Amino acid sequence: MMRPLCAFMLGAAFVCSAGADTRPADPFTRDLLMLSDWFEGEFDNEEQIWFEKDRRSATPEEKRHTRVHVSHKRVALPAFGDHVFYVEEYADNDPGNLVRQRFVTFASDPESGAIRMRQGFFRDSKAIAGAHNDASKLANITTDDVFFIDGCDVFWRRHADQFEGAMNDKSCVFGEGDKRRYSVHNLTLSADKYWRVDTTFLVSDDSLHVGHPVDEPYQMRRAKRFVCGVIFRHEDGSQQISDLSLHSQGGTVDVVRAHDGAEFTILLRDKEYPFYSDRPDFMYFSVRREGEERSVAYSVHDVRSRTLGVSIPGMVAHCYREGYQFRETYEQLQ
Repeated sequence: MMRPLCAFMLGAAFVCSAGADTRPADPFTRDLLMLSDWFEGEFDNEEQIWFEKDRRSATPEEKRHTRVHVSHKRVALPAFGDHVFYVEEYADNDPGNLVRQRFVTFASDPESGAIRMRQGFFRDSKAIAGAHNDASKLANITTDDVFFIDGCDVFWRRHADQFEGAMNDKSCVFGEGDKRRYSVHNLTLSADKYWRVDTTFLVSDDSLHVGHPVDEPYQMRRAKRFVCGVIFRHEDGSQQISDLSLHSQGGTVDVVRAHDGAEFTILLRDKEYPFYSDRPDFMYFSVRREGEERSVAYSVHDVRSRTLGVSIPGMVAHCYREGYQFRETYEQLQ
């Protein structure tokens, strides 16, 4: 009886043809994992806002961007694919001012030579609000709860150490009558930055309908999450406030001193200071009286810091990186 022959060459084993995997290789396997890993997290353009408002940047007011904060939360919904995200965005540093909610899936698409991102819309978006902090709101989502618009998929391609995504030209068209319009959605994503041009133009004459008037992206940076606490001390005792959540891209949290009603704002900025040539990157942690620009206390930290704090007479404010148990390395917290 003849048996299949498995040959060996140069120390490498060749499997028998009977057991070979005949499926075509996916050239985007690795990129899909990297793209979806980088996509997850929080992003904010507070640094861009700060720069545009600074007189040294000389940015005209009509060309300045609005502040946006984006959360991309990975969710386990196998019916929609292996890489599924809930996207929620608010404006003007106000979590109650929701301006975007999306249902996003990523999948390899070798036919188009890219990774395809589909953007779904919720039929009842109000019921889903806050799902990035409460996964149960998405647990029972079905295909009947979301819808997609043909032609509005984003195609991502890797360029060096970043990914660039875009829709096909004038393919995402919606609206009726003289308000019929098409979307331009250009994205750049790296390990720590997420830039986006998101505008719509009227089909009739290609004039701008909604979006920033200058083809300059919203330059969002990845935010780190910190857990903070405040201790107020006075002659009649002390007050402790704990479990405050603060993000590093201009995140703020307000606290009230109980014994006299004084209000304070805690602020954290993870800065890439554009006007310094030496040591331009740092984290700035400060405490201010409510409504005042000047800090009553502040500290400057390395961008890799896992703990932050300031102490002044009668008050201590301190923070630590979310997930930090005083044993993890910085890299394990990424």
